[in-house]
Amino acid sequence: MPYCPKCDMEFVKGITTCTDCGAPLAESREAWEADREKRLAKEAQEALEAMTARNEAAMEMAPEEPLRDQEAPRPSWSYVTKRQKCEDLLSSCFAFSLVGAVTAACSAACFAGFIRLPFSPGARLIFQGVTAGLGCVFLLIALRTRLSLRSAQKEAKEEEKRTEELLAWFLSGWDAQRLDRAVSEENPDLSGPEMDFKRLELIQDIFVTGRDLPEPDYVDYLSEQIFEKLYEA
Repeated sequence: MPYCPKCDMEFVKGITTCTDCGAPLAESREAWEADREKRLAKEAQEALEAMTARNEAAMEMAPEEPLRDQEAPRPSWSYVTKRQKCEDLLSSCFAFSLVGAVTAACSAACFAGFIRLPFSPGARLIFQGVTAGLGCVFLLIALRTRLSLRSAQKEAKEEEKRTEELLAWFLSGWDAQRLDRAVSEENPDLSGPEMDFKRLELIQDIFVTGRDLPEPDYVDYLSEQIFEKLYEA
């Protein structure tokens, strides 16, 4: 029966595309599972070839230096997740709301005469008008930030779902033992920080070649998540 691996659904004969996601259907579940190892082997080979080519290019451009004395480089965490951006927006919204509410309350108290300012009537009126204007500006900024937060939360959920799918895809075909075997086939004498470096490099190459991810910072973020799950859990 035709099978959609993405939705894990089978269809009656004659249907060629998934009615849920629109992806082309495999011939059958069994055929897709039989072909899975071939795809994983091909992805591993492509990742190893890309890693080898990148290493050779780096060795040609840089003086030879023993890597064993260096610490394994880790992602710089320059990638900011959508969830972190939501948290920043929420903090900004709270701060502007608080300042705007306090400023507007002080202005209202001055207009009502609850707060007596030691100014002349003209200066007092100007001060009260400026204070009221600032309060309205802060509250308007808080409102606009709140509206931006809604769309940011939607994007954060989509990114979290995408990240979970990518991590699950990687872990469905790779584990620590298989990664180490793949690295050792290319560099049999590695250990310690040098081994960690090659592990991270291979994980990054698998994401780039297997899923065609164009964002280097996001690839680094995913690679660190995989590294922690496999080697630091």
